[in-house]
Amino acid sequence: MSQSLSSVPGFEHLSHIPLYVPGKPIQEVQRELGLASIVKLASNENPWGPTEAVKARVASVIAGSEFEGLGLYPVSDGFYLRQRIAERKGLSVDRVVLGNGSSEILEMVAKAAFLDGGSAVIPKHSFAIYGIATQTAGGRVIESRGTATELDADDILRSVADDTRLVYLGHPNNPTGIRLERAALERLVKGLREDIVLVVDQAYAEYEDPAEYPDAAAYLDQRPNLLVLHTFSKIHALAALRIGFGLGSKELMGFLERVRSPFNTNHLAQAAAEVAVQDVAFEAFSRQKNVEARAAFVAEAAKHRCQTSGTCGNFILLESAIPAADLFKQLLQRGVIVRPMQGYGLPNHIRVSFGKPGEMAAFWTAAGPLLDGGC
Repeated sequence: MSQSLSSVPGFEHLSHIPLYVPGKPIQEVQRELGLASIVKLASNENPWGPTEAVKARVASVIAGSEFEGLGLYPVSDGFYLRQRIAERKGLSVDRVVLGNGSSEILEMVAKAAFLDGGSAVIPKHSFAIYGIATQTAGGRVIESRGTATELDADDILRSVADDTRLVYLGHPNNPTGIRLERAALERLVKGLREDIVLVVDQAYAEYEDPAEYPDAAAYLDQRPNLLVLHTFSKIHALAALRIGFGLGSKELMGFLERVRSPFNTNHLAQAAAEVAVQDVAFEAFSRQKNVEARAAFVAEAAKHRCQTSGTCGNFILLESAIPAADLFKQLLQRGVIVRPMQGYGLPNHIRVSFGKPGEMAAFWTAAGPLLDGGC
């Protein structure tokens, strides 16, 4: 007699959790459609890196030495990278934790928080992994109000329940490209109960003007229940290596270390990130290129009378009368990969990552004739 695994205690609830759907890889589109030239603007990657210094560091690890090489385990807790991050952020090394991408740290904190249930408050139109990590760990999701153009800190506070243990905030938020202003962020940080961990995901913070950006890390010394996340996948251009980090109190980091898998970040990732975290010049270069790409995109969209939204991050939302799923398919047939947003409750929006000028020109060559009749 056949028996479904959904009958195994603990497995049944997993069948109701949505799968995360990543952007389609270039190789997959080439294989499916037989296209020689593909432009990928789907996953918010940095087209300008990694740097030659990072490549050289990775090559040296592959070549091997007394302490390096692919046959040796990496430093389990990534101490030397954590040390570099701590120096950059002005913190002690015991206030830094590493993850296999910042998404792993989202899973770590959810695993720690929901061992015996509880809830998380997540603003509408937030990064899908927040909800997936919560539900996989056994928590329930409370969705606070949000639109494609607004994050509501006060509604997040109103949405907190007696059993709430985590609050997630994308700052800037993916996929909407918006963030809280300083006063709203402070209300949220200071307004939460002390038994709730506020997880502020700053994966795209480095694309913001440092002089204007309200960095949640400014509150770390005041709030032991604050976790601030960063990634090397975006402005540092190390998406393939999967490396991210979290900042918080020594006590909170201690709890996360108890659920962190040994050797969760590999040697190549640690070595590359050690170089990348010190390269402020490349960050500034990428940030400026992003400013230029956004301005050019908004100007071109206006020519087609298309509405755009989002002023943060290395991507933008474009609204069209054409359903997002249909527009995505039509662009795919023309060799351009974007992200349709119907799964985020935005059925007429696509998210477009900023590429190099030639890649953006290819987008408009493909999208222009479609949008002229659909925006």
